Amino acid sequence: MSQNELVLKTIFGELSFGVTAKEGDLSNGKIVSVNLEPMIPEGMEVEDSIVVLLRVNSSTDIKNLNFTCTWNNTIEEGGACTGQFLDAWEWEKDNHLLLIGTEDEEILGSRLGTKYLSQSPVTMGSKGFEIHIKTFPKDRELTLHYVVSSNGLPEKEDCSCWFAVDVAHKRVLEACE
Repeated sequence: MSQNELVLKTIFGELSFGVTAKEGDLSNGKIVSVNLEPMIPEGMEVEDSIVVLLRVNSSTDIKNLNFTCTWNNTIEEGGACTGQFLDAWEWEKDNHLLLIGTEDEEILGSRLGTKYLSQSPVTMGSKGFEIHIKTFPKDRELTLHYVVSSNGLPEKEDCSCWFAVDVAHKRVLEACE
């Protein structure tokens, strides 16, 4: 599936992914989703693992780009479960667990360059995530991602979903080719 907006059906309802910018040409921007075979420690398993990738290459400088992941329905408040190089949020309901993860400020700054990031590029809340890029040069591809993973509770091995959403960006790009 490829478009400027994407809706993903999950065990807890629908997630919408979208991109906006105050300046810049997003007309060739695409948001794609693919099933991703998780690379998790032996003995761990997850029921579902999906990567959502934004690709855009603007003919003009981009300013104030937001790549959002939001719930379309009301959902109980989740909780942060971040780690090194990972910003993640989790929700539990009816013996199920769902995690959404993305790159944290440190790895985004390393990959894209800190001069392009806003002060807090990843914000999380009960309705979802937002990745904010302050500025990005024209004629250079910008890629950002989210990984959505779910499992039944109790997990066969604790933290299986957490490991499943902790995916290197290079692997995301390879999976989406």
